[in-house]
Amino acid sequence: MDARRLFERWVDALNTQDLPTLESMLDPDFVVDYPQSGERIRGFDAFRRQVEEYPAGLEPGSVATQTTQIVEGDERWAISPGYTVVPLAQPDRYTTIVRIGYPDGTWWQTVSVVYLRADRIHRIESYFAPELAAPLAQSIVAYGRG
Repeated sequence: MDARRLFERWVDALNTQDLPTLESMLDPDFVVDYPQSGERIRGFDAFRRQVEEYPAGLEPGSVATQTTQIVEGDERWAISPGYTVVPLAQPDRYTTIVRIGYPDGTWWQTVSVVYLRADRIHRIESYFAPELAAPLAQSIVAYGRG
């Protein structure tokens, strides 16, 4: 399984709202978890409703493809707050970083861990946050000017 090709196909299908392609990529036991909000989406029908309805529907082209990233390969690791080494990618798992535009005009950053089973997406665990202005950077710029 080529995780990069799978991810690119997923993003393209989301951006064009190609629901048959999205469904074909999902394991029958597909689940999405959003730990921040406690939401759990089970199965394609629930996922389709999320794409179509929440929040106010995912707009075509709302995934910023030029900034999407996939962390793959066994050379990708992170250090946890407890100083343990944590893999960000394995043969059946990869991590993505995606910028998504919401219908209200805001942009959000989403980090997702994607789990595969039999070359299909089995589970996604996503963390998200709105983009914010960098107040410290602005104060440094303002300070430097005068």
